[in-house]
Amino acid sequence: MENHMIRNQKQFSLLVLLLVIVAGFFLRTQNLNFPSIGYHNMKENENISIAQEMIKTEDFLSKRVYFLNAFDEVKADSQSPRGDASLEQPPLVPYQIVLVWKLLGENVWAPRLFNIMWGLLSIVLIYFLSRILFQDFIPALYAALVLAIMPLAVFFSRNLQAESPAFFFMLLGNLLYARFIVSEKKYNLFLASVALIVAWLYQFSFLIGALPLLFCMPLKRYLRKKKELFVVIALWILPLVLTGGYYAWLIATKQVTFVPVKLFAALTPSYWRESGTMIISYAKDENFTFIYSLLTACGLMLALFKRKGLLNRYLIGWFFSAIIYVILFADNLRQNNFSQMPFTALVCIASTYAVLFIAQEVRKAFKRNVMLIVMAFVLIVSVFPAHRALERMHSTVFLGTDVAGESLKEFTEPQEKIFLLTYAQGNAIARYAQRYMGWPENAEDFKQKEKQYDVRYICIYPPQFLEGLRKNNPQFFEYIQDNYHVKELGILEVSNQVMYFILEKGKDDTRNVKKYLQSFNGQIQPRTIYKIKGKYVFFYTMRPAEGPVPVNENVPESGAKDASPVAGIPVLQSAGVTGAPASQSAGQQAAADTSARKPARNTTLKK
Repeated sequence: MENHMIRNQKQFSLLVLLLVIVAGFFLRTQNLNFPSIGYHNMKENENISIAQEMIKTEDFLSKRVYFLNAFDEVKADSQSPRGDASLEQPPLVPYQIVLVWKLLGENVWAPRLFNIMWGLLSIVLIYFLSRILFQDFIPALYAALVLAIMPLAVFFSRNLQAESPAFFFMLLGNLLYARFIVSEKKYNLFLASVALIVAWLYQFSFLIGALPLLFCMPLKRYLRKKKELFVVIALWILPLVLTGGYYAWLIATKQVTFVPVKLFAALTPSYWRESGTMIISYAKDENFTFIYSLLTACGLMLALFKRKGLLNRYLIGWFFSAIIYVILFADNLRQNNFSQMPFTALVCIASTYAVLFIAQEVRKAFKRNVMLIVMAFVLIVSVFPAHRALERMHSTVFLGTDVAGESLKEFTEPQEKIFLLTYAQGNAIARYAQRYMGWPENAEDFKQKEKQYDVRYICIYPPQFLEGLRKNNPQFFEYIQDNYHVKELGILEVSNQVMYFILEKGKDDTRNVKKYLQSFNGQIQPRTIYKIKGKYVFFYTMRPAEGPVPVNENVPESGAKDASPVAGIPVLQSAGVTGAPASQSAGQQAAADTSARKPARNTTLKK
């Protein structure tokens, strides 16, 4: 009878886990085929660049990125411009992309789907890890559900960057280590170490997941057996030491770039004055929501108060690991929200611990088991802020960067280099053009590189950067004005706002740059459509009326809209801070609830 109940419980828990995974899948596949022009697209385009160049050059060891070091000298042993990233991690995500492209052709949805797989498998791992920690399947299912809906985990499962697979292998290492604790089977310890090494290879910062495990080491058990203690330490430490030695050799031979760490910067008051609000906002508004951030703090306090037991030691380990992480990765934490990704495991388990404690206290007061009711209440309360956080990340879109890149690809030859004046997320232009791009340090450097590489085109995204150049460096601006003319503008229909300039070498008074900062007369052509909160927003390009307007080769004749003249559209009608990202203007504001582009009358969707 008891065995039958256990079997039914196991079947029920696995069925619920499957439903949780299905829910996680639908959340993660939102906007699966949307262009790489969204929130933190730089990492995604960096990995796609490396994959594209690997296939093009058949060199699967170098990491060429279209927007990094574009104007460095070409190495003698290479037949293409390098743009070498010199990144500190092996290109494991580009390898994923290449593998998927070999099977399904070059697209963006298939590699993203492969990356989503890591996110879904992480839900399975957090379930089994929580079963060991809580010794109950209901809290384990709840922790899995929390991970399934957690905004940070959802969004960055889809983005083509290392965080999702690194998180999976970090969790796998934690699970195998927990199994070693309860079973004393040493192969679990060795496999845990190997899993953490893979997490390290994907993203160095995820090695922090090894530190909480040190607090769970059953020292008393092995202090009495010194021989076994030595074996345990060797199995745990040796693989990590060997990997560390390998990285030290790579750094010594300059095969990877070591980024110096600003130790103890996070311990200064100035750091928290400048960055504290941003870091906290990342946690409570984007990554984990306020309610789960609060519950995590409560769960940690419980663990620090109780101390005994595997669950409490594990959470205490994460508490001290978080302090070390902040010290080591202070710069990363204030630069982007996904640097908090390793703590998603802590949030899921600590918040579940807090919910269980609340349910136990309510049960004492009302003499009823209300665990499921409390869990359901917290879940319902958290769904809306989680949805808002996801919508905010999905709605951060740098409109027109894909179109600008495709135009530059049309205008130039594969070996050409282009000057690109933009911010980090605008580098998507280089990836869509599949051309090496960068911006010189000053006017003299501009002239020298222009001559050396025979540069014919400049792209400015957004136009405010050109206006800033005119105000802050008038001599530099005058040189560009005297030697370049307007080739194309990108226009967002929803606000008639110009999103980018493409300038071509050659003086032409009829297409003078300074004149076009005020207004522009030319031919307009629809290029693509973005879906925005259920409405379609058209993106157009305008080219000078004096010349013909080439039709995009990807648009069938029956779907192309006739070019029509448009006069006097203001370029800088929404003034912003010079050099500020366009994401603070209509480019991001209008692009809420973006999804895969769909066709509308008189134009077609690029696939």
